[in-house]
Amino acid sequence: MKGRLWNCLYLVVLVWPLPTFLASSPSSGQVALAAAGLAAFVGLYLWVMWCAERSRRAQGLALALLYVVAAAMTPLLGELWLLSMWFFLIAAVAVSFSERTLPVAAGATILAVTLAFPLLLGLSLAERWWFPLQGVIFAVAMRAFLRLESANRALSQANAEVERLAVDNERLRFARDMHDLLGHSLAVMTVKSQLAARLVTADPERARAEVEEVEELSRQALADVREAITGYRELSLADELDGARRALATAGVRLEVAAGPLPADVEPVLAWVVREGTTNVVRHSGARHCRILLGVRGGEAYAEVSDDGGGCRADVACAAGNGLRGLAERVEVAGGVLDGGPAEGGGFRLSARLPLAGAPA
Repeated sequence: MKGRLWNCLYLVVLVWPLPTFLASSPSSGQVALAAAGLAAFVGLYLWVMWCAERSRRAQGLALALLYVVAAAMTPLLGELWLLSMWFFLIAAVAVSFSERTLPVAAGATILAVTLAFPLLLGLSLAERWWFPLQGVIFAVAMRAFLRLESANRALSQANAEVERLAVDNERLRFARDMHDLLGHSLAVMTVKSQLAARLVTADPERARAEVEEVEELSRQALADVREAITGYRELSLADELDGARRALATAGVRLEVAAGPLPADVEPVLAWVVREGTTNVVRHSGARHCRILLGVRGGEAYAEVSDDGGGCRADVACAAGNGLRGLAERVEVAGGVLDGGPAEGGGFRLSARLPLAGAPA
């Protein structure tokens, strides 16, 4: 649209032949004819540039009439008219034909203006050898402009697609964080609330303590959400292990932890593994015992959460929920691998392996 707008502003060039024409003392009829011809040329050109593409038939008719008017005006306005209107004829052809047929159409335009139009003035092509050169220069410039316009349009579309994908990825990241952050806290709060309801008459003090812990968990969940909103949140592995101990103790699950030293750069991802694995044990497993293993082996850092609950039968694939899918994405981004399935002796096992920085591939 910008290119067409600037192209139309160049129509002012069409006044170039008028001073010479008026200096020749034309009759009032000739002046009226010149004015009408210029108005018709400008009107047809604007129609071709802006409106005619809505109908191929109308576009072809307007283009043909534009050439007829240009030819009719040539004997009246003379050689300067040829020089001033040539560019517009090529521009009109450029917007009327596809890129595949444009070279042929532009060549026909150059041939017509070079051979036919000078004959209307009785000009010799040998004396006006620069006419064809000017036409070729105009055509090449117009073709380069159209290619640049097409490339800019494709680049704008690509940038818009990149921006859309970036927004979609950020939405997915935020949704994954909300699920991972709140899923664990809400699962523990549910277990503690159920325990408090059972203890409210049998052991009021214990029930009160559980309710206070629910309140503290809700405050922590709110703080986690606020932190996630302000930016990407990295978990603390030590905090997640402490949270796992409290959550599993409330659910009546005995926890065994075997943790070796880990590089600081892998701890946040493995902390998510501990959180998701613990959440699944509390929510789904019905287990009595849970084991968390952390350490480094064979150039990889690993985390494993296993339980002795119902788990998955060996002959049935375990369906991955949103939490496991989001965790798999985190681990994959870090260059690692997440595995989940039946544990030896029953139950469920969730494990992740992350390559260490500087370790051989």
